[in-house]
Amino acid sequence: MNFDTLTKSMLTCEQTKGQSVFQHGQSVREHFLDLIEDRLDVFRIPEWFTKYKEKITSNFYSKDVVEQYLVFHDCGKPNCKTIDNEGKTHFPNHAEVSKETYLKYDGNVTVANLIGWDMVVHTATSEEIKRYLENVWTKQDALTLLVAALAEVHSNAKLFDGIESVSFKSKWKKIDKRGNQICKHFFEEK
Repeated sequence: MNFDTLTKSMLTCEQTKGQSVFQHGQSVREHFLDLIEDRLDVFRIPEWFTKYKEKITSNFYSKDVVEQYLVFHDCGKPNCKTIDNEGKTHFPNHAEVSKETYLKYDGNVTVANLIGWDMVVHTATSEEIKRYLENVWTKQDALTLLVAALAEVHSNAKLFDGIESVSFKSKWKKIDKRGNQICKHFFEEK
């Protein structure tokens, strides 16, 4: 198998109306790059990002690893897509399915792990994040995932009602809390 096959599969699976899974990955990558390269005209920037930006960005994985992760973070969605009785699309356990799918195409375990953890910052409780920080993630893992989550909510906001929508504000608030927690863990005296 090669990445052409994987990309084709992602291009034929709709993430949201009018956007394929692959296009979504590209959009998240672009938003991530916009964040770290100060092209911030359409972003709502958390205080922790401004305060610790240099420390955060100096602790990412290489650009190649980050871009592979971001573009392919939902690559398993074509394999777990379901449609409920009301016609709504769901992708159950898509992060784990995406990790396993990615590993079939590439043996980069770092990228695969980032893919598998992609939803953690979006969904985990404070206690769960604490366990990841203490027992699972490296600093590179945590900071890459955190900024990826921030980029993703901004990418998704474009498809819905923008950064003033209730949905965006709710998701942003969760990432802001996790960002404060993660930055405090790494950058503040204990």
